[in-house]
Amino acid sequence: MNRDIKLITIISAIFGLSSGMFGILFTLYLDDLNVSLSTIGAIFSVSGLLSFFVMIFVGVQSDVWGRKIVYSVSLLLAAISRFLMPWFTGVGELTIVKIVQDYALKARTAIHPMFVFEHVKEGYAKLIARIQGIELIFSATGSLIVGSILLFLGYQGSFISLGLILFVAFIIFQFVRESSWPKVERKSIKEMYSFDISRQLKLICGLNFLHGTGFSISHSVFIYTLFFRNKFALDPLTLSLVLGLHHFAFGPPMLILSKIFSNPNLNYKKVTMVGNLLIGVPHIISVFIPSFIPAYVVWLLHDIAGGSIWQPALQTLTQSYSRDESRGKDTNMTSVFRNIGGIIGPVIAGYLADININLPFLIGGIILALGSLSLIPLDELTSIHRVRNC
Repeated sequence: MNRDIKLITIISAIFGLSSGMFGILFTLYLDDLNVSLSTIGAIFSVSGLLSFFVMIFVGVQSDVWGRKIVYSVSLLLAAISRFLMPWFTGVGELTIVKIVQDYALKARTAIHPMFVFEHVKEGYAKLIARIQGIELIFSATGSLIVGSILLFLGYQGSFISLGLILFVAFIIFQFVRESSWPKVERKSIKEMYSFDISRQLKLICGLNFLHGTGFSISHSVFIYTLFFRNKFALDPLTLSLVLGLHHFAFGPPMLILSKIFSNPNLNYKKVTMVGNLLIGVPHIISVFIPSFIPAYVVWLLHDIAGGSIWQPALQTLTQSYSRDESRGKDTNMTSVFRNIGGIIGPVIAGYLADININLPFLIGGIILALGSLSLIPLDELTSIHRVRNC
């Protein structure tokens, strides 16, 4: 790895540590404020809806301004919103802070893969799998320690610590060089939001919508946190442990399985479809298992066997079918459809959970599994060097 990629990996590790702590902390904070599940779902959806409107704009402007400034702002806003979180207790206030948080997370998520791709195109799939694997391991570490930190620091000290950790990542990122991208002129509003992407990316948009909907129903952090907390009556320390292991089930397998992306004949379409299917099915099966440990082990398979191969494969497909001169717009356009699903999903999940805590896993898992069918018409890709950016 070159110097910039090493720094990006360090930043990803710090970001993962903070995010692993925040997901559980924010959910427990809302639950302890006696916010209902349906209201929590609405908070997640409203924040996702408002951030959605700026994502394409951010992607297009990154083609004009460069990737680094967008990445920097996303880290800074995430740090500020986490730092300020404990000073708000009202639903309206928390929704506003969550909007800022979601914007920062979505901007960083959208820019990160293309930023890495534009630094190192050769061996991208293997590299991005390893960077994300490391990020997930640190996210798991954050999930494991958040229960203990909450006991010692309380909500205020914990949220402040998360903000400071991310501010350190922001400072380190300033030493990373800008990626190499074809500079373009500003686009009009019409050009910015025109759906002029390739047929291949439109198919990926369809997958992203179904995945975003199914995943946010079954896998919104408040859903799986409260699924295990309420269904199996887990205390905060045990909950922190099992959710930390959840992320460890994602990171190390992704690092180990990154070796398969060294194969020049690997079919990224089939890997993406199989991975997506294996994310959905374990959610469905775990609903019907009455004992905690067996249900938890089956549920973990969605990361071990599914997410660890799905995410790098899909990102490779997206980057490969995106145009060099409008990579920011193309990749963000596909991400927007996942975000639309992410807007719908939490509201559905909240109402389903109020009826029965099992329903989000069941319904979301079915939508995820069926989503794999949307890629059947996609051209098969075995090498990113065979794709024409047109």
